[in-house]
Amino acid sequence: MDKTKTVVLDFSDCKYIGSLHRIIKEGFDLPDWYGNNSDALWDALIGLIEVPVKVKILYHPKTADTKRMKSYVDEIISIFREAEIQYHEIELNIDN
Repeated sequence: MDKTKTVVLDFSDCKYIGSLHRIIKEGFDLPDWYGNNSDALWDALIGLIEVPVKVKILYHPKTADTKRMKSYVDEIISIFREAEIQYHEIELNIDN
């Protein structure tokens, strides 16, 4: 029986960096002191989240504001990919 949790992070409607991190924080039930930045995300992936985990990132921006988040979404994806490669406890699926 596979007990791997699946977390879906939908960044499609995000207009601000803080919104991206709020979705991550809520998706992984991270503590209030989660830092809302790339370093904090890395630290969470290697020490705070429950593993093994399947992560699905959705990003289908609909407005100019949400399209401006692409570079930040790409950065978040690269952090997840690095954690997936290094720790083998995260399975990443991107839908964009």
